[in-house]
Parts: sequence; C-alpha cells; structure tokens
Amino acid sequence: MISSLRGKVSRISQNQVEIDVGGVGYSVFMGRHNFIEDREVKVFTFLAVSENDMSLYGFEKFEDLELFKMMITVSGVGPKSVAHILASTTGTEIVKAIGDADVEFFKKLKGIGLKTAQRIIVDLKSKIGGLGVLNLKDSLPLLEDDLVLSLQQLGFERKEIEKVVNRIPVELLELEDRLSWCLQNLGR
Repeated sequence: MISSLRGKVSRISQNQVEIDVGGVGYSVFMGRHNFIEDREVKVFTFLAVSENDMSLYGFEKFEDLELFKMMITVSGVGPKSVAHILASTTGTEIVKAIGDADVEFFKKLKGIGLKTAQRIIVDLKSKIGGLGVLNLKDSLPLLEDDLVLSLQQLGFERKEIEKVVNRIPVELLELEDRLSWCLQNLGR
C-alpha cells in the first residue's frame, strides 16, 4: 500500500497531480490542493483497487485521508464520489453536516441524491464522534503556526518539525499538549 508520497510536482491538470518521486511519476487524483509545479510536496494517499482500475487518491492533510477512508465504507459511495465531495467542500463542513444530520448539505453536492445523503449521515454519525477534531488544521491554523514557531525557537529544523507535526494525534487540541508530544517524538 502506498500511504504517502514525497516528491516534486511535475504536472497539474484539472483533478490530477503528477508527483515525481525518485524519477517515477505518480498520477494522483486530487480535488483540492494548493500545489505549484516544481515544488516539493507531501501527499497522504489511498490506493483504490477495483476490478478494472487502480487509482491513487491524494490529500494534503492526513485528517482528510481519514475522512475519505471512513466515507468510502458507506454502501453505494465509492472513492470517486468521496473525492468529488472533498473537492467541493472541506472536511470540517462534512463533519459538521454529518453531526447536524444536514441532508440538504449533501444533496447540493454533485452526484449525491437524497438516499445517498441519508445513508452517509446514518452510517457515519456514530463514527464521526471520534473525528470531532478532524477539522483541527482547518479551524486552528494559528495553533499549528505557533507550534512550528515554538519548536524552531527551540532549535529544531523545519523539515524535522514538519515530519513530527504531521503525526500529532488528532485528540491533542491544546498547544501545550501538542508541543509536549512533539518534544517527546522529535529525533525518533
């Protein structure tokens, strides 16, 4: 399984990004991204294998990958549908819509009808409780900036910091808790 890729963006098309990793180009379906060609990126990935197809889906945030994996467990909702949903809105909005049982939110998304919207809400409402902090990076970007700045001031390299920050457990909400966790895991 390919869980993540780190490499240079070699080509960008409407819904796909080609990432060159050691001379091998990986075509990754990505709806929402801020990538620029020839820049180094890290993408969290999911390899979807079906009878006729193998597709690699990519996400800038680990939390979006986790939401993607959860959503494809819903009967009748495949990886392409979920990727289109995540391209149309944010993980934060999806989690909120599921928590609020907002059928209309899902119905206005391309390819999602009433029954599918209801199925998403019913199947995921109980699971979403564990993902209540899924939107951490969307709702608290300043917290992460403060965390990185604090670690840099303590003498750690940005590259090393980014590796650790991407692995912080989602249940750690407070800056102090996140900083403590990073300090324990830096250099491992």
